[in-house]
Amino acid sequence: MITIKYKGRTFTNGRSLAQAMNRDMDKQIERRIRQAAAASGVRVRKTPKGFEVEGDSDRMDRFHKRLGK
Repeated sequence: MITIKYKGRTFTNGRSLAQAMNRDMDKQIERRIRQAAAASGVRVRKTPKGFEVEGDSDRMDRFHKRLGK
């Protein structure tokens, strides 16, 4: 049996490790989107389709520049 440690948790099942990694990746992406939105002054909503970003064109440009960093 192979055990892998990831962020303090021990995994013996590849599927549960993959789920934990995907969950962490999703949280990181959401955090980056929300931080970029807060810094540029646009509004972000999480919908079943994904994220919706609202704002005027200047603020949207700032959001895209911040998200690209």
